[in-house]
Amino acid sequence: MKPSKTSVLLIASLLALSLSYGAVAVDGQSSPRQQEMKRIHDRVRLLRMWKCIEYLKLDEETSTKLFPIMNRYDDQRLALKEDRMGVWKDVRAELDKETPDEKKLEELVVKAEELRLRMEKLNQEERNELKEVLSIKQQAKLLLFYRNFDRDLYRMIRERKTIHKSPSMPRRLMRHPEQ
Repeated sequence: MKPSKTSVLLIASLLALSLSYGAVAVDGQSSPRQQEMKRIHDRVRLLRMWKCIEYLKLDEETSTKLFPIMNRYDDQRLALKEDRMGVWKDVRAELDKETPDEKKLEELVVKAEELRLRMEKLNQEERNELKEVLSIKQQAKLLLFYRNFDRDLYRMIRERKTIHKSPSMPRRLMRHPEQ
């Protein structure tokens, strides 16, 4: 049986991601925690691509247009989330002081709001680009896919933490997004 272009795309993506692990390790500037987070993020991205192809019943042409868009915005969102986490850390550090600097707190609150607005703008830009690639039915299915994927991923993570505490609990596989 000849592999489909979609399968080839996924395999190529997997290879590219595995090469990026080597690049991260070689640069020497990333902490082991950052490297592990990137590895996990990349694995989740691949899982999402695979499930998305399945759920939306994407053809090869649509897949090759869709995933570069999703990945580009995903990278930008990740950078914004890291910035936001840095702001939260700074807010916590300032609030933990005996006498927090109100001017510094105000700057941090403004920065947090700017990051939130940038995230909203980024999400809108992605939706606009996706409209050019997906039919309206696929756009609607993608909304449900994201909701279900995120919910199931969260559930898997929570169960994994529980499993490590209590090995007798059964491990469930992620449900199909339509369920």
